[in-house]
Amino acid sequence: MMSRSKKRPRITLTQNGALKVHDLETFVDAEGRPLPVKPVTLLCRCGASRNKPYCDGTHAKIGFNGGKKPGGKPDRVVEYKGKEITIGDNRAVCSRDGSCYRGSPTVFIPSKFKWIKPDAAPKEEIIRTVRQCPSGSLSYRIGGVWYKDWDSEPMIKVAKNGPLEVKGFIELEDDMGSRPESAEHYTLCRCGGSKNMPFCDASHKTNGFEDES
Repeated sequence: MMSRSKKRPRITLTQNGALKVHDLETFVDAEGRPLPVKPVTLLCRCGASRNKPYCDGTHAKIGFNGGKKPGGKPDRVVEYKGKEITIGDNRAVCSRDGSCYRGSPTVFIPSKFKWIKPDAAPKEEIIRTVRQCPSGSLSYRIGGVWYKDWDSEPMIKVAKNGPLEVKGFIELEDDMGSRPESAEHYTLCRCGGSKNMPFCDASHKTNGFEDES
Protein backbone atom coordinates (compact mmCIF):
# COMPACT_ATOMS: atom_id res chain seq x y z
CA MET A 1 0.00 0.00 0.00
CA MET A 2 1.02 3.59 -0.55
CA SER A 3 2.82 5.38 2.29
CA ARG A 4 0.78 8.08 4.00
CA SER A 5 3.76 10.43 3.75
CA LYS A 6 3.63 10.40 -0.05
CA LYS A 7 1.31 12.51 -2.13
CA ARG A 8 -1.19 10.43 -4.05
CA PRO A 9 -0.80 10.99 -7.79
CA ARG A 10 -3.56 12.75 -9.70
CA ILE A 11 -4.32 13.65 -13.29
CA THR A 12 -5.77 16.99 -14.38
CA LEU A 13 -6.75 18.20 -17.82
CA THR A 14 -8.83 20.75 -19.65
CA GLN A 15 -11.02 19.73 -22.57
CA ASN A 16 -8.54 20.67 -25.29
CA GLY A 17 -5.28 20.46 -23.35
CA ALA A 18 -2.64 17.90 -22.47
CA LEU A 19 -2.81 15.42 -19.62
CA LYS A 20 -1.08 16.79 -16.52
CA VAL A 21 0.11 14.04 -14.21
CA HIS A 22 1.03 15.20 -10.71
CA ASP A 23 3.33 13.40 -8.25
CA LEU A 24 3.56 10.15 -10.19
CA GLU A 25 6.45 7.86 -9.27
CA THR A 26 5.84 4.78 -11.42
CA PHE A 27 5.55 5.41 -15.17
CA VAL A 28 6.50 2.54 -17.49
CA ASP A 29 6.43 1.60 -21.15
CA ALA A 30 4.69 -1.44 -22.63
CA GLU A 31 7.59 -3.68 -21.58
CA GLY A 32 7.57 -2.40 -17.99
CA ARG A 33 10.69 -0.26 -18.38
CA PRO A 34 10.71 2.98 -16.35
CA LEU A 35 10.03 6.26 -18.16
CA PRO A 36 11.11 9.70 -16.88
CA VAL A 37 8.65 11.71 -14.79
CA LYS A 38 8.64 15.16 -13.21
CA PRO A 39 6.57 16.57 -10.34
CA VAL A 40 4.15 17.55 -13.13
CA THR A 41 4.49 15.49 -16.31
CA LEU A 42 2.66 16.53 -19.48
CA LEU A 43 1.44 13.65 -21.62
CA CYS A 44 0.06 13.74 -25.16
CA ARG A 45 -3.61 13.01 -25.80
CA CYS A 46 -3.99 14.49 -29.31
CA GLY A 47 -2.00 11.68 -30.95
CA ALA A 48 0.28 14.05 -32.87
CA SER A 49 3.19 14.79 -30.54
CA ARG A 50 6.63 14.06 -31.96
CA ASN A 51 7.81 13.14 -28.47
CA LYS A 52 5.23 10.53 -27.47
CA PRO A 53 4.14 9.73 -24.85
CA TYR A 54 5.00 13.26 -23.76
CA CYS A 55 3.23 16.42 -24.91
CA ASP A 56 5.19 18.78 -27.18
CA GLY A 57 2.46 21.40 -27.61
CA THR A 58 1.17 20.07 -30.95
CA HIS A 59 -2.41 19.97 -29.67
CA ALA A 60 -2.50 23.78 -29.67
CA LYS A 61 -1.15 24.00 -33.22
CA ILE A 62 -3.65 21.56 -34.73
CA GLY A 63 -6.72 22.82 -32.86
CA PHE A 64 -7.24 19.58 -30.94
CA ASN A 65 -10.75 19.08 -29.59
CA GLY A 66 -10.70 16.75 -26.61
CA GLY A 67 -14.44 16.75 -25.93
CA LYS A 68 -16.86 13.89 -26.37
CA LYS A 69 -17.99 13.23 -29.94
CA PRO A 70 -21.26 11.95 -31.43
CA GLY A 71 -21.55 8.36 -32.50
CA GLY A 72 -19.91 6.75 -29.49
CA LYS A 73 -21.15 3.67 -27.68
CA PRO A 74 -23.61 4.23 -24.80
CA ASP A 75 -21.71 4.89 -21.57
CA ARG A 76 -23.54 2.35 -19.44
CA VAL A 77 -23.04 -1.06 -17.88
CA VAL A 78 -24.82 -4.03 -19.45
CA GLU A 79 -25.30 -7.01 -17.15
CA TYR A 80 -24.81 -10.64 -18.18
CA LYS A 81 -26.35 -12.81 -15.48
CA GLY A 82 -25.12 -16.32 -14.72
CA LYS A 83 -25.92 -18.89 -12.07
CA GLU A 84 -23.02 -17.95 -9.78
CA ILE A 85 -21.74 -14.65 -11.14
CA THR A 86 -23.00 -11.62 -13.05
CA ILE A 87 -20.58 -9.87 -15.39
CA GLY A 88 -20.90 -6.15 -16.07
CA ASP A 89 -19.64 -4.63 -19.31
CA ASN A 90 -19.36 -0.97 -20.35
CA ARG A 91 -18.44 -0.92 -24.05
CA ALA A 92 -17.88 2.85 -24.07
CA VAL A 93 -14.65 2.54 -22.08
CA CYS A 94 -13.32 -0.75 -23.48
CA SER A 95 -9.76 -0.44 -24.81
CA ARG A 96 -9.88 -3.84 -26.54
CA ASP A 97 -6.57 -5.02 -25.17
CA GLY A 98 -7.75 -8.63 -25.51
CA SER A 99 -7.10 -9.78 -21.95
CA CYS A 100 -10.70 -10.97 -21.55
CA TYR A 101 -10.84 -13.48 -24.40
CA ARG A 102 -7.26 -14.57 -23.78
CA GLY A 103 -8.11 -15.29 -20.15
CA SER A 104 -11.53 -16.87 -20.66
CA PRO A 105 -12.09 -17.67 -24.35
CA THR A 106 -15.27 -19.62 -23.66
CA VAL A 107 -16.84 -16.68 -21.79
CA PHE A 108 -15.78 -13.68 -23.87
CA ILE A 109 -16.46 -14.36 -27.55
CA PRO A 110 -16.15 -11.18 -29.69
CA SER A 111 -17.83 -12.70 -32.75
CA LYS A 112 -21.06 -13.57 -30.94
CA PHE A 113 -24.05 -11.25 -30.55
CA LYS A 114 -24.36 -12.09 -26.85
CA TRP A 115 -20.63 -12.09 -26.47
CA ILE A 116 -20.37 -12.71 -22.72
CA LYS A 117 -21.44 -16.14 -21.44
CA PRO A 118 -21.03 -16.14 -17.63
CA ASP A 119 -21.83 -19.85 -17.21
CA ALA A 120 -19.21 -21.03 -19.70
CA ALA A 121 -16.28 -21.18 -17.24
CA PRO A 122 -15.71 -21.57 -13.48
CA LYS A 123 -16.43 -18.49 -11.38
CA GLU A 124 -12.82 -18.32 -10.17
CA GLU A 125 -11.49 -18.14 -13.74
CA ILE A 126 -13.92 -15.34 -14.61
CA ILE A 127 -12.87 -13.33 -11.56
CA ARG A 128 -9.20 -13.66 -12.49
CA THR A 129 -9.94 -12.59 -16.05
CA VAL A 130 -12.09 -9.60 -15.13
CA ARG A 131 -9.33 -8.38 -12.82
CA GLN A 132 -6.94 -8.31 -15.80
CA CYS A 133 -9.10 -5.79 -17.70
CA PRO A 134 -7.12 -2.51 -17.72
CA SER A 135 -9.95 -0.20 -18.72
CA GLY A 136 -12.52 -0.89 -16.00
CA SER A 137 -15.10 -1.83 -18.62
CA LEU A 138 -15.54 -5.23 -16.97
CA SER A 139 -16.82 -5.83 -13.44
CA TYR A 140 -18.62 -8.63 -11.66
CA ARG A 141 -21.30 -9.19 -9.04
CA ILE A 142 -21.63 -12.06 -6.60
CA GLY A 143 -24.80 -12.01 -4.56
CA GLY A 144 -25.67 -8.36 -4.05
CA VAL A 145 -22.12 -7.01 -4.16
CA TRP A 146 -20.52 -5.43 -7.23
CA TYR A 147 -16.72 -5.69 -7.60
CA LYS A 148 -14.94 -3.22 -9.89
CA ASP A 149 -12.12 -1.61 -7.86
CA TRP A 150 -9.03 -3.62 -6.98
CA ASP A 151 -6.00 -2.74 -4.83
CA SER A 152 -2.97 -1.76 -6.92
CA GLU A 153 -0.08 0.59 -6.33
CA PRO A 154 -0.41 3.87 -8.28
CA MET A 155 1.17 3.64 -11.72
CA ILE A 156 0.65 4.45 -15.39
CA LYS A 157 1.65 2.12 -18.21
CA VAL A 158 1.93 3.21 -21.84
CA ALA A 159 0.32 0.50 -23.96
CA LYS A 160 2.05 -0.09 -27.29
CA ASN A 161 0.14 1.87 -29.95
CA GLY A 162 -2.63 2.18 -27.40
CA PRO A 163 -3.86 4.11 -24.37
CA LEU A 164 -2.44 5.08 -21.02
CA GLU A 165 -3.32 2.33 -18.54
CA VAL A 166 -3.90 3.98 -15.16
CA LYS A 167 -4.31 2.10 -11.89
CA GLY A 168 -4.01 2.55 -8.15
CA PHE A 169 -6.81 5.07 -7.49
CA ILE A 170 -5.14 7.96 -9.33
CA GLU A 171 -7.73 10.72 -9.17
CA LEU A 172 -8.91 12.20 -12.46
CA GLU A 173 -9.99 15.85 -12.57
CA ASP A 174 -11.17 17.61 -15.71
CA ASP A 175 -13.45 20.47 -16.70
CA MET A 176 -15.96 18.07 -18.28
CA GLY A 177 -16.71 16.31 -15.01
CA SER A 178 -15.52 12.94 -16.33
CA ARG A 179 -15.75 9.93 -14.02
CA PRO A 180 -14.14 6.57 -14.84
CA GLU A 181 -16.20 3.40 -14.57
CA SER A 182 -13.68 2.19 -11.99
CA ALA A 183 -11.99 4.79 -9.82
CA GLU A 184 -9.12 2.35 -9.27
CA HIS A 185 -8.19 1.57 -12.90
CA TYR A 186 -9.04 3.07 -16.27
CA THR A 187 -7.53 3.80 -19.68
CA LEU A 188 -7.06 7.26 -21.18
CA CYS A 189 -7.01 8.00 -24.91
CA ARG A 190 -3.77 9.20 -26.46
CA CYS A 191 -4.58 8.68 -30.15
CA GLY A 192 -6.88 11.72 -30.27
CA GLY A 193 -9.76 9.76 -31.79
CA SER A 194 -11.91 8.53 -28.89
CA LYS A 195 -15.56 9.53 -28.97
CA ASN A 196 -15.71 9.16 -25.20
CA MET A 197 -12.87 11.48 -24.18
CA PRO A 198 -10.84 11.44 -22.06
CA PHE A 199 -11.29 7.67 -21.92
CA CYS A 200 -10.09 5.19 -24.51
CA ASP A 201 -12.83 3.61 -26.63
CA ALA A 202 -10.43 1.53 -28.79
CA SER A 203 -10.39 4.07 -31.64
CA HIS A 204 -6.61 3.49 -31.89
CA LYS A 205 -7.43 0.04 -33.30
CA THR A 206 -8.97 1.54 -36.43
CA ASN A 207 -7.44 4.99 -36.97
CA GLY A 208 -3.86 3.89 -37.59
CA PHE A 209 -2.37 5.34 -34.41
CA GLU A 210 1.26 4.39 -33.88
CA ASP A 211 3.66 5.40 -31.14
CA GLU A 212 6.84 5.85 -33.14
CA SER A 213 8.98 6.02 -30.01
